[in-house]
Amino acid sequence: MAVAMSSEKRKTHYAPPERAPEENLRRQERLVWEAPLLAVTLDNLQEIVMVLNPERQIVFANRRFREFAGTDDSSRLCGLRPGEALGCVYALAKETPAGCGTSKFCRTCGAVNAILNSQSDGMDIQECSIIRRDHADALNLRVRTSRVLLGDDIFTLFAVENISHEKRREELERIFFHDILNTAGAVRGLADILELAPPEKQSEFRHRISLGATRLVDEINSHRLIAAAERDELSCVPVTVAAIDFLREVLFLFEEHPSARERKLVLAEGGEDCMLETDRGLLSRVIVNMVRNALEATPVGGTVTVGCGRKDGGIRFSVHNAGAMPKDIALQVFRRSFSTKGKGRGLGTYSMRLIGERYLKGRIFFTSDETEGTAFFAVFPTRLNGGITH
Repeated sequence: MAVAMSSEKRKTHYAPPERAPEENLRRQERLVWEAPLLAVTLDNLQEIVMVLNPERQIVFANRRFREFAGTDDSSRLCGLRPGEALGCVYALAKETPAGCGTSKFCRTCGAVNAILNSQSDGMDIQECSIIRRDHADALNLRVRTSRVLLGDDIFTLFAVENISHEKRREELERIFFHDILNTAGAVRGLADILELAPPEKQSEFRHRISLGATRLVDEINSHRLIAAAERDELSCVPVTVAAIDFLREVLFLFEEHPSARERKLVLAEGGEDCMLETDRGLLSRVIVNMVRNALEATPVGGTVTVGCGRKDGGIRFSVHNAGAMPKDIALQVFRRSFSTKGKGRGLGTYSMRLIGERYLKGRIFFTSDETEGTAFFAVFPTRLNGGITH
């Protein structure tokens, strides 16, 4: 529903924040419903289709979208913007009171840009990845927008195709072809060298082969885990975890890891030895990804610091490195299809939020600036209730 906004709610980091007055919004809604055959035609399309007013608000949502939104009452959607109706975490954030299109993250959103471009150029096609607040997962969408006239009113026809399965298949193929084949090729090369190596070198090569094989298995299992998490197939089995001891184990895990070579990984001083009940394996996935990403972003000779303590109403884990993220990268962290490692690679930050928030009921976030560096945080409840959760 459209509401009058205070001056605070009109603040924006990108697209215009203003919304149509309620009376005008309802007039636009009637105009679409009363247009000959328009509503009937859009209702029978298999694509999700919305009609947006100049303020980017929904004045009509077809049957396919109403089914997706779980409502038969189109009036409940009228006045919302697409990101709000789709559950985008940035559109619904407390830090974005003006809603969809007005956060700093919206600058890189294909859906918002497609709407704005169609308003000036007539039509546009873009792709976007929406992180959903209530599910902590991502939707990969292909968005088509076009400008249409109904009488003297200008609208945007906003058509959405869910390409999540297509994108994930492409990503998985790239990852297997690149990362896993590279690792497998390295293991095979080491095995060939082992046969020719002198006896005093064979132990070293066996160790390197073992590390490569472990990395290969871990890479495969990581993607199996993400796929299961997105299908709601993971079960959480809480056990008691001592936070400081857990972090010491993580530090030990990275002693021989390639990303830690010539870098320091240290435990922050003054950490509080907290106890929490959580799924240890899934917690490890989240924190290990944080540490690995921090190490990969740290130059040779740099330091990554991990810590924990009671804060923000739960147990907070932190991973800090001295570098600052470029702004364009910081705006896209946690999106499923984005990676600093290249197109279609590296799902670490996405999996942190997916597993940490959907399954461990925590909150995953980060800060990054030139003065303080970059810190990722994971805040979890002291007790994961229910034993098994989805």
